[in-house]
Amino acid sequence: MFIIFLIIGFCFLLLTTYTIYKFLRWIFLKPLRKKWFTILSFTIISCFIIKKVFFSYMEFIPSKIYSNLYIVKNPVKGREKLYQAILYKIKEHSSSKHLKGKKLSYTRENAIYFYEYGGRTFGFIGEAGTGYFIDHEEDLGGFVSEELGMYRDYRITEFYYINTTEQADKVCGELNWFEEGIFIKKDTICNLKTYKLN
Repeated sequence: MFIIFLIIGFCFLLLTTYTIYKFLRWIFLKPLRKKWFTILSFTIISCFIIKKVFFSYMEFIPSKIYSNLYIVKNPVKGREKLYQAILYKIKEHSSSKHLKGKKLSYTRENAIYFYEYGGRTFGFIGEAGTGYFIDHEEDLGGFVSEELGMYRDYRITEFYYINTTEQADKVCGELNWFEEGIFIKKDTICNLKTYKLN
């Protein structure tokens, strides 16, 4: 079965490459077509860069399956701004009544997890990325598995409650920070203010 998928994938790649080659050859036969193709390509690339640099904003996307998982799209580069945004999201999460969702595999139940949006690879047996867990459950078995633990490089922070309460201003817990999947520091916070840095 795998060999059939491999042959189909190879044929598709070959056909796509040949089509692109023929198209580019047709464009570069006449100077006018070449000129318009260059202008159009430059405009599209410029628009994409402008959108990415000036119009991308950080967004916390809650998982529809796991109530304690947030996927962070376009996280800000400044550590302090990201820290404040995550603290605000923890306060917001703690003050609202979330439906008890499913538990993530190999994780504590009394916690909130923040992962960066990414990790998607293309291809017929590629990985779906962290965005997969916005709408889907972890798939721990089968031909292709998808579990959040596969994307440890995209972890931003994990917040573990020390004591739970209904009032958001009394939330205390441990905040573990990661950079490219590597643990960098731990903050203990209470009343959503840092009182001890490790």
